[in-house]
Amino acid sequence: MQQPGNITPAAELADEFADYFQIEHQTTVNLVPCSGPLPDQEGFLRLIPDAFKMTSELSQLNNSSIRTLNAVKELSADLAHYLQQQARKLDALTHYVLRSQDDPKQRFHTFSYGGSGVQVWMNEAVALGQIYEVKLFLDNNDGALYCLGQVIDVIHRQGAQPEQPAQYLVKILFRRIRDEDRDMVVRASLHEQSKQLKRKAEQRQQQAQQQ
Repeated sequence: MQQPGNITPAAELADEFADYFQIEHQTTVNLVPCSGPLPDQEGFLRLIPDAFKMTSELSQLNNSSIRTLNAVKELSADLAHYLQQQARKLDALTHYVLRSQDDPKQRFHTFSYGGSGVQVWMNEAVALGQIYEVKLFLDNNDGALYCLGQVIDVIHRQGAQPEQPAQYLVKILFRRIRDEDRDMVVRASLHEQSKQLKRKAEQRQQQAQQQ
């Protein structure tokens, strides 16, 4: 366990957050505040819910099925079709299991996410250094992950109108996360960036045609 007083400097945490690209995109995240010190990696692994461990194994099976599909589709159309159906079933099962972990009472939405952490809109300020259990649900069946994050920055944003409540942009750094889950978030952020760039290119093309 992290010893009391063994605090990572704020500048070092900010540098860690900047290590990975962040994509501005809204997706669902559950945040549950934790008390006590940040556990070590072994302690963190024991905290991961079984559903997230199971879906990680399903994802590996699905990736294996896709590789096999690519290898045999030119040899046997029937076998390729069967493997494709199995991959879709695994996708559907994974999506169902993960979404069952989404608790509406703990639900927030991201402003951005990436391999180092998330930025989340909240209606109330939170303390710097607060540890959260983080469940990040990625769009388009890109998966979900469980990790432990720490608040490293809180930015106050007043509403545009006097009657609109203030909001707080909370930056949460992933402090305990499996390597395969970080890789998954990186892939998802790059995938989303590719889609956003494609949409912008299509919009520019449409505007050029209208001129």
